[in-house]
Amino acid sequence: MAMKSIFLFPARFLKRGLDNYHANYIETSSVQPLYHICFGGMLFSYLVALPEELRHLEHQKTQGGGH
Repeated sequence: MAMKSIFLFPARFLKRGLDNYHANYIETSSVQPLYHICFGGMLFSYLVALPEELRHLEHQKTQGGGH
């Protein structure tokens, strides 16, 4: 019984958060969700590309910095 409640807590927490988001932004026809998608996409893209950029910069540093 305790294991079931452990798995239900995150689901309930997420559902409550999504319900609040829907009530605050979607039902009010706010433009904020568009901003959230745009800025969230840019942040995600930056974080995905960051390891490759760091490897590139480290390689440049060890090879003398030029191409």
